[in-house]
Amino acid sequence: MKKNFSVFMLSARYMLWPALIVAVLAAGGTYWRLSSALAAEQVMDARFFDAAGIVVNLAVTLLCLLLMFPLRERGGVQPGYTLRRLRVSELAAFLWQGLAAAAAIFVVLMAVTAVCFFYGLHLQNAGLGEAGELSLLVSFVSSGVTHALLPLGDWPVYIRSAAVIYALGAATAYSGFMGRRGKLALSPFVLLAAMWLGDGFRVEAGDYSQCLVQTAFCALWLVGMIISIRSREQDEDGTASYETSGGEGLGQS
Repeated sequence: MKKNFSVFMLSARYMLWPALIVAVLAAGGTYWRLSSALAAEQVMDARFFDAAGIVVNLAVTLLCLLLMFPLRERGGVQPGYTLRRLRVSELAAFLWQGLAAAAAIFVVLMAVTAVCFFYGLHLQNAGLGEAGELSLLVSFVSSGVTHALLPLGDWPVYIRSAAVIYALGAATAYSGFMGRRGKLALSPFVLLAAMWLGDGFRVEAGDYSQCLVQTAFCALWLVGMIISIRSREQDEDGTASYETSGGEGLGQS
């Protein structure tokens, strides 16, 4: 367990600053979008927080692209050597690096959520909400963006959000796994495209069919990446064993 946690901390060290920078940019972008929406509508209606949707998509996309670089062989950095010294399997490294990346994505999403909450609370206290003292609650539940970010007891959406966030984090970790072998992984790009086309960070209250489809898609994609890593590990172990036995045979002859 200690070795696996070392992989998590190693990944988190590279991901800290990208996550913080993108979180600040996302918070600023969210404030700007909400201010623009208020200037246009002059009131916080049920769909007010939908204005933050484009910021969420752009922030997650930018962060995922940045998270594709940690634990890749570059510029004298040899994470593969570090993993071998820790005696951690590639699969374990993938899962723990994916968890660190998911935590970074979660930080960015919570930065957007915090701006939406406090901005909405200010508007409610200023009497600019359509539903009086319930304006913030109504707007948070009615908007697909904030309902996905903070489901407020809607457990299927919590499960779906966890699946989407971890799948994106794991996809960036898979990019690192392939990068250590000099190859490009398409998984992050495919999942990001699916997020943009399928409203990955927008869920309407009560739309559990969307939650089921997105959760199943992310789970299947994660299983596919795990199978790919296990298969490549076995092939590499077999090749290494063959080369070792071949070298010993030549030495004896």
